[in-house]
Amino acid sequence: MVDLLAVGATALELTPPDDERLETATELSVSVTGPASNATIAASRLGTASAWLSKLPDDSLGRRVAGELRRHGVEPAVCWDEGRQGLSFVERATAPRDDGRIDDRAGAAVASLTPDDLPALDLQGAETLFTSAATLALSDTLAGTVEELFAAFDGRTALALSRSRALDSSVARVESMLSTTNVLLASEAGAAALGEDGTPPEAAHALAAAHDLDTVVLADPRSGALVWHERTVHEHDPPDTETVDERGAFDALCGGFLGRRIAGDSVNEALAAGVACRALARTVPGPIPLVTPEEVDNCIAAMDGERSGRR
Repeated sequence: MVDLLAVGATALELTPPDDERLETATELSVSVTGPASNATIAASRLGTASAWLSKLPDDSLGRRVAGELRRHGVEPAVCWDEGRQGLSFVERATAPRDDGRIDDRAGAAVASLTPDDLPALDLQGAETLFTSAATLALSDTLAGTVEELFAAFDGRTALALSRSRALDSSVARVESMLSTTNVLLASEAGAAALGEDGTPPEAAHALAAAHDLDTVVLADPRSGALVWHERTVHEHDPPDTETVDERGAFDALCGGFLGRRIAGDSVNEALAAGVACRALARTVPGPIPLVTPEEVDNCIAAMDGERSGRR
């Protein structure tokens, strides 16, 4: 039995080395990445029994995705079918250029996922069901399946909301999903997409009140994060780190927070773990959050020390 179930789309991400551009690259590295799978990997690496629900093409590319999740302790609960494996082409950049991204998801197998496709799995035995707004934006069929799963689930439901081009076309779907969501994990830009652009505590309270949420986590990409729960706000700042790669950092925060909540931590303790996971994920190349429990605990201790020093 698993404690954390994530449903979502995962792509093979192709990236030139260093800051080389796609138009001149002669080689590309391959990573497996998706908001739901990245978060689930982070939680699994912290000891949470985790599974990832999706649909993959029954070919070598689909098996590459499933194998990567297994490597990090996540059970791929997958429907194998026809269709393609989604791809993303990404080039890293430094200021004043922004990172470049070209998504090639047309015809991806996961876009046709229906409830009947899902393999036999004890959904009601899990504690938390998680997805991301990016999943909802991929297709109406996939979004409808996720909505049905959320509505039928008896445990805690959690939705991640990070601003992206896909979100701009799926805000209405996200707002509909919030009616069956208990925990919202959002970037500040994601909260702004829902019309909440006040201070982070104000935005968290407004989101909780507007959508009857139990818990709201808001993350600022430039600093730390806060959690709103039972009308109380807790905040944590990350330790000083040198960012190697921002990809997957927000997903790591989501996975760290959810994993530690499942383990019985308070929302304040879970937020500290999430912020630590995000900080650690930034220090390694690639989108997969390669964190360990010991590193997370040491990072939390460093954060507590820095907080005490500021008092």
